[in-house]
Amino acid sequence: MQGAYRPEDFPKIAWQAGPVRLRLAEGLVLAVPAGMAAIQGAEMRRFLEASGNRIEGRELAVAGPEDMRWFAIFSRAPSGTPRRRTEWEERFLEPDGRRSVLRTVILPAGDALLQVEILSEEENASLAAEESGVLLRAIATEEPRAFWWPPLAAAAAGALWLLARRRAARRKEGGGPASQPAERNFS
Repeated sequence: MQGAYRPEDFPKIAWQAGPVRLRLAEGLVLAVPAGMAAIQGAEMRRFLEASGNRIEGRELAVAGPEDMRWFAIFSRAPSGTPRRRTEWEERFLEPDGRRSVLRTVILPAGDALLQVEILSEEENASLAAEESGVLLRAIATEEPRAFWWPPLAAAAAGALWLLARRRAARRKEGGGPASQPAERNFS
């Protein structure tokens, strides 16, 4: 949104319509809801270049409503940024005369520290602040899918080993589960 915006100059971008889950970093995902769209990788870089935004190499994704009345750039926060949630807002005049608002949010998320820049025209700023809250809350850490099964497999193997050992001990005693019922002393 920093350069003069002319729709005919804008390249065709292959947006992913929500709901979609985007991996932002190891164990960190952005769950883009229905009604919103997002891009990553080469499409994201093409969009940022076409909209006049500087690419710094820390960018992870761009997301916003399907009509792009505002958009949010999700990036890794610069090194040295304090690890706490911080927000600030800047208002500026675009070269083509439009008034824009840039809201920046520093957001600790799992092991990562994100910088989210929400860019809108001034008349959409309050709507952008409200709607972008949905995306900020949609950032989640995820446990690796393989995390649960190794402990479960070890516990199951241990239980089977104990059961086999118990049955072998009963057979050595001369009985078996089917030969005679166990005597119980209730006194």
